[in-house]
Amino acid sequence: MNFVARLCRIIVLLAVFAIGLPVAGSGIAQAQSAQQAPAMTELWSPGESGQRMRIRGRVTSIDGTPLPEVAVRVRHADAEGMNWSYYLGEAFTNTKGIYQFGSVIPGNSHRLSHVHVYVDHNGYEYLETEFYFKQDPKASPDDPNTIFLEEGTVNGETMMFGRFDIVLIPQ
Repeated sequence: MNFVARLCRIIVLLAVFAIGLPVAGSGIAQAQSAQQAPAMTELWSPGESGQRMRIRGRVTSIDGTPLPEVAVRVRHADAEGMNWSYYLGEAFTNTKGIYQFGSVIPGNSHRLSHVHVYVDHNGYEYLETEFYFKQDPKASPDDPNTIFLEEGTVNGETMMFGRFDIVLIPQ
């Protein structure tokens, strides 16, 4: 993807993110049954550089109750750590509170690699946080927001898999 096309994509995604609409292709999970896996929100496009990753997690209330139809917005730098080239998207939880998204591992040009996470759900406190990767030498292994990535293969392609659970506090 050339610079102008990528810049246009970023501007559109930022506008969508700002007004809270679901991103096209985000796979809204509202109609999913309890037996179905959550829709995969894919932020990566074929031909883009970087190590692919898939992140999955569960969104629950503080008492452990799974929360369905929660929008989990994510944003991170590209594989080189450039913040002008954001990956941005929105995944929705299924009836079991599970969400998932695919992207590339963000680079760490000036600080440790991280992914920003934003969750705004009716009846719960707004959450803005980020998670880091244990493989990053700058990350603290004791930080509860540091996740481990494990290598796996999907359809012959090597990817890194991780889990980031989210607990929301009722208002």
